[in-house]
Amino acid sequence: MLFNSPDKERIVHLLFDLSKREKMFIVGGAVRDSLIGKCFNDLDLVVERNPEGIAKKLAKDLGFAFVELSREFGIYRVANPWAVIDISLHRGKSIEEDLKLRDFTINAMAIPVRSLFEDRVYFIDPYLGYVDLKERQVRGIAEENIVDDPLRILRGYRFFAQGYGLLERKTREWFAKHAKSLILSAPERILYELELILLTDRAHEAFVHMDEDGVLEVIFPEINPCRNVPQPEYHHLDVWGHMLESLKWAEVILKDPEAYLGLSLPKDLKEDKDFIISVKLASLFHDLGKGYTFKQTEERIVFYGHEKVSSDLVLKIAERLRFKRDLGERIALLVKSHMRPCQLLTEFEKGALTIRAKRNLIKDVPYLWDLFIVAMADSLASRGVEKEPDYEDRLRTFFHHLFSFKEELERVEKRERVLTGRDLIELGFKPGPIFSKILTAVELKVLEGEIKTKEEAVKFVLENYSTYLLT
Repeated sequence: MLFNSPDKERIVHLLFDLSKREKMFIVGGAVRDSLIGKCFNDLDLVVERNPEGIAKKLAKDLGFAFVELSREFGIYRVANPWAVIDISLHRGKSIEEDLKLRDFTINAMAIPVRSLFEDRVYFIDPYLGYVDLKERQVRGIAEENIVDDPLRILRGYRFFAQGYGLLERKTREWFAKHAKSLILSAPERILYELELILLTDRAHEAFVHMDEDGVLEVIFPEINPCRNVPQPEYHHLDVWGHMLESLKWAEVILKDPEAYLGLSLPKDLKEDKDFIISVKLASLFHDLGKGYTFKQTEERIVFYGHEKVSSDLVLKIAERLRFKRDLGERIALLVKSHMRPCQLLTEFEKGALTIRAKRNLIKDVPYLWDLFIVAMADSLASRGVEKEPDYEDRLRTFFHHLFSFKEELERVEKRERVLTGRDLIELGFKPGPIFSKILTAVELKVLEGEIKTKEEAVKFVLENYSTYLLT
């Protein structure tokens, strides 16, 4: 088995010893992934008796942490940072009865641990999960299993997004029928599945299926006012269609940022889960407020203040689904700021873009890569008759300009300041909020090349801020 853990040999040795006196089965994801040659680092074991004792022995012998997940259902976990082993008491009178209660056929396969150490591995597959796995199909075992745990609906879309196969038609019918039951699931469990979907390359496809099946509006009821809301001729889709299309383009850009932005993604962002999630959700929700701010005058369609409304709605969603606070705020900030790159582009092309405006954007939105991808996805998702065909090229040029400015700003900030707060005190200024204003103004003049020495900085301050001097 392709168990990807530095403790693999010790774990296998202990399982061999335990299997001599305990009837144990490997089930679920480990079996599924082994059959398609995929590595895994978590193991699900089903035992006939004493799951707590077995878990405690494994934890002690391996030096892993022991966690009681559910005493009522006999589910325990032993884990370290590189491996997770869940041990549970099988449901029903046999392993076959246990498998009958699982979510999908591809997860309803089992291997007796003892058989792994014999000449022939014994494989239990009562619902033809191996066939579905090879035919790339995600098929539910029974409708009542979905009713018992509605979160399995999201798990189904997650397995689709992770590439295990297309969702079988009847299974999707069950999902649609019981979609409203998802509200019974804990927010943390819903968020966990959503994040796993978002971290795949097929989040857009999964979200489209969820939308078609009436699932997405149960999780995000805020999207409903955006449906069938018309937009100006710059767009080719209604508001909700554009939001989904933006998610698609964000996913495309993330696969090859250099092709769309002309810049390579920094190494620290490539595996940054919060970065990926924030870009995709900000792209999806960037126009969420348009459904609440739509106005049509005789002359045109407007959505005044939609970015602020969108941001506020995102914060409510983040609170409801128990997002990490910093992640929720990050997505909300991107949504609130998503129009700023395009607004600054207009000033840039007029030759009227100030250093202060560029600096303010960089200081206000520290997630510059996120913001640029969201802005580019927004643009690519707009293909109306009024859309300028070269707009993405111009946006890319501006991105490069702003990144160069950011690098210069960082170089200036690393240099010793030409003027400090102590200097202002010596000049006769009283410490207070004005210090920040004065020092920022000096920094901007340095960036503009108008101040190069301390003497020039002192002269500038005395000429412009002398009214704040102590008398």
